[in-house]
Amino acid sequence: MRGLNMRFIIPIVLSFAGHAAADCECGYSSSIGGSVGPYIFTDLIESDFLHIPNITLDTDWKRQQFNMSAAAGRGPYGMNYSIEQVTSNPILNENSWSGDGEFGVDPGVQLTVSGGDPANGFVQTAEIDSAREDLLWGTYRAAMKLTLTPGTCAAFFWYFNDSQEIDMEFLSSQFNIDNNTFPVNLVLQSVQSVQAGYNAAGTGNYVVANLPFNPTTGYHEYRIDFIPGNVIFYADGQILAKMNSTAVPTSPGHMIITQWSNGNPLWSSGPPSHDAVISVSYVKAYFNSSDPMREISLTKRCKDPRAENAICAIPEQTSAPNPDGNNGNVSASTYFFSNQKKETNNQTVYKKSEATTAATAGPHGSISLFLLLSMIAIVLL
Repeated sequence: MRGLNMRFIIPIVLSFAGHAAADCECGYSSSIGGSVGPYIFTDLIESDFLHIPNITLDTDWKRQQFNMSAAAGRGPYGMNYSIEQVTSNPILNENSWSGDGEFGVDPGVQLTVSGGDPANGFVQTAEIDSAREDLLWGTYRAAMKLTLTPGTCAAFFWYFNDSQEIDMEFLSSQFNIDNNTFPVNLVLQSVQSVQAGYNAAGTGNYVVANLPFNPTTGYHEYRIDFIPGNVIFYADGQILAKMNSTAVPTSPGHMIITQWSNGNPLWSSGPPSHDAVISVSYVKAYFNSSDPMREISLTKRCKDPRAENAICAIPEQTSAPNPDGNNGNVSASTYFFSNQKKETNNQTVYKKSEATTAATAGPHGSISLFLLLSMIAIVLL
C-alpha cells in the first residue's frame, strides 16, 4: 500500500463526480500499527459520554441486564448484570470539557461493581454493548478512568462469540502503586483458548503489558486495531502489542465495555470491599460494516474517493484525554467528526445523523459487502 494515487479495489460499484458532496463521504483513514499507507473505514460510531445526558436514551448503546451463575462464570459468586449499575454523569455545560459531572467527580458513563459480600451470592455488575453488531475490520477506541479498588475486572473488547473475541482486560488487584505496576491483559480468545478452558495463556495470543501510566488517576485512551490477520493494541497511541495469528476473528461483532467480579482468585479476585467505579468519557469506532444496507449507503454517498475531503484522516490520540485538572478543556476536547457539519453524512451516530442499518441482517451480513469492505475498498499504488 504505497504511492500517491488511490483507487478502490472494486471500482465497478462507484461513479466519479469529481467532487465530494459532503466531507468524509467515502470514509475515514488511519495508520494501523505503523503502516506506510492508511487503511480506510467506511462507518463510524462516536459517543461523547462527557456530554450525553442520559445513556438510557442513547440508541448506539444497550445497557445489559442478565444473570450469570457461579458455575458459568467459573467463580465462587454469580453475577447480576444490572442496568442500574450503568449511569450517566455528564458535564452540564456542553461547551466545557473539564470539571465534575452532574453528580460529582469523574464525568462520563459510570459502570459500578457493588462492594461487600453479596447476600444472595450474586455480585452486582455492569456492562454496555454497542447496538450495532456489524462491526468488522476497524479501529476501536475508548477513553476510560479505571478503579484502584481491588477485586474487579474492567474490560474493553470486541466480541462475536467466545472463540472470536479481542480483549483488553484490567484487573484492579494487579495494580501496584508502590512499584508503578499497572498491567493490562491483552487477549485473543480462539477455538484453542476455549478448548483450554477459556485460557489463552498457552495459545500464543495472550500478552501482559505494563501501562506507562497509572490508569486510576486520569482518563486514557485504549485502542484496538483489527484488520485481516492482525490485531494491534495501544494505550494513548503507544503500541502495547501486536498479534498476527489465524486466531484473529473473521466474523463481524460488537463492542463491549464492562466491569465485573465473581471472586475468582485467578482473575477478578474480589468482590471489592466497597463500590468500584470506572468512568468512560468516549468511545470512537471507525470500521467496515457487514450490513448490506450500509453497502448500499456507501455506493450512494461515495461519488469519487479521489475528491478533496472525500476521505478524512482520523486524528491520533497520543496524550491522555483527561478532563481533570486545569488543562482539562484542552486535553479532553478531542475531535469528533459527528460534532462537525457535513462529516457524518449518512452515518448512524445518535442524535447526529439519521442513517439506518439492517436489523434483520445475519451475523455475516451480505457476503458481497464482506468482500467489498474487508480491506475497505482502496489500495494505494
